[in-house]
Amino acid sequence: MSRKPRIDKAAEHEFARICSLGGVLPQKVSEDETGWDYLVEFPPKADFVPADAQPAGLSAYAQIKSTIGSRCSTSVTLSNARRMAQQGHPWFVVLFHQPSSGEARIYSRHFWIDLITESLKAIRTADLAGEKLHKKTLAISFDDSDDHTDDLIEWIEQTIATVGTGYQADKVNAYQSVGYEDGQASLKFSFQSEKADELAMAFLGIGEVQIQNFEIVPKRFGMPDPRRGRLLAGTATLTASPATWYRCQIKIRAKNEDSPIVIPGRAALTSFPRGYARFTSEFLELVWSSSDNGIQFNSKITIEERRTLSALVTHVRLLAYVTSGETDMQIWAGGRRIYGGRCRKAADGIWRGLYPVLLCLQSLATDEIEISIAEVAEAAGELWRFQEIVAVNGATCDLEFTDIERVPVGAERLIYSARVAVGSVRFFAIVERPVISEDATGPQRRFGLGQPRVVESYAVTGEAEALEKQMQADFEREINQSNLTLGILDIRPAFEGREIRIYGSPGFDRASN
Repeated sequence: MSRKPRIDKAAEHEFARICSLGGVLPQKVSEDETGWDYLVEFPPKADFVPADAQPAGLSAYAQIKSTIGSRCSTSVTLSNARRMAQQGHPWFVVLFHQPSSGEARIYSRHFWIDLITESLKAIRTADLAGEKLHKKTLAISFDDSDDHTDDLIEWIEQTIATVGTGYQADKVNAYQSVGYEDGQASLKFSFQSEKADELAMAFLGIGEVQIQNFEIVPKRFGMPDPRRGRLLAGTATLTASPATWYRCQIKIRAKNEDSPIVIPGRAALTSFPRGYARFTSEFLELVWSSSDNGIQFNSKITIEERRTLSALVTHVRLLAYVTSGETDMQIWAGGRRIYGGRCRKAADGIWRGLYPVLLCLQSLATDEIEISIAEVAEAAGELWRFQEIVAVNGATCDLEFTDIERVPVGAERLIYSARVAVGSVRFFAIVERPVISEDATGPQRRFGLGQPRVVESYAVTGEAEALEKQMQADFEREINQSNLTLGILDIRPAFEGREIRIYGSPGFDRASN
């Protein structure tokens, strides 16, 4: 007597057997109304230390399917697919497949991003057509990569663990976000033709514009839902931000300068109702009109804001370029130049004098120290003198000694230190200059000094007294490691006509010359 095999029940029994052999607990549903056949529970790790911090074991829902024949696929109702997609727990579809010839195989797919997306798109389509979800199905196909005949339980456990502790949050986020990649709604509105430029700028995230007859229609997967569309206002204020940004590079070169400033930035485009492009970075904002090839340049610097020295140097260098003369500007994106032109000189030329001072400070700092333009301005007098002492070439120095007999003749180099405070940051430098000439006649000693070389420098914050001790120790170490060298611990008083102490390197005295 021939009877039809109950392959669905056989598949469920086989799944339970595999779970038991794998050391996990298959809890069978009593009423199959919610889309799952088994709740698979993985026991927590034994002997976990400390016991009070042991994480709970993993668990997953499994829907068991079975087929006979050549087609390796199955289906689930859209109502069940929605439940699988929206719940934060792990879900797996397991297919026991008996091909027309050969051995039976076990396939499984994780109900994750791909299946969540497919199911929600099918649900949106059916819902808009007014169809009942429990009467429509989602086809799920399997290929060789889904074959887990020999490792089903291990694969399920590893798949869950790979997603990690944020599994539930990641799944819920996917359920709520897929299908909105191209926006969440379609907008309809009218505007006055004379506001076309304002509207284009608003689409780029710049400013706002008044519009009329504002209507919104929600959409997902590009499919609008007119049932939920509604007129929100007769008159409204539109503000927007670009949905897509592209990476770009902005190159600015001053006249007679070899190297340009290269600034990474972002670009956004719009062609409605006029063609505009926006290029933005940390240091500047550019808006380009494709209709007249004109470009608007804006660079704002907040003088009270503390920023890293590298950022300040780049920003002030940029401002120095554009306020000193014409500059060449290029914008590159996607491996090609999309804009090239020249910018006229802007007003306010204070930045050209500030740039070398900041560049000097940056060369001394080993860490990303933060200061503000306001703090630099407050210390301007000392800063310019500090830069002159540390970095300016071709300086001469007249020193008048109160005890000439104790000062040796024949020095080959002069080492001195200098320091300056900018806000809460103290910059310190030990500088070495070769002695090119020396005039030892009379009560004054005149030195002709060569180019400076900074042998030690740093920028620090902290207690002033402790820092002074550190600076003196570093200076004395340098002078003690030198030969035929004069040293000045702090050269600033010398420029103010005040008495200073002269150091000599070990063994360097008047008798040796």
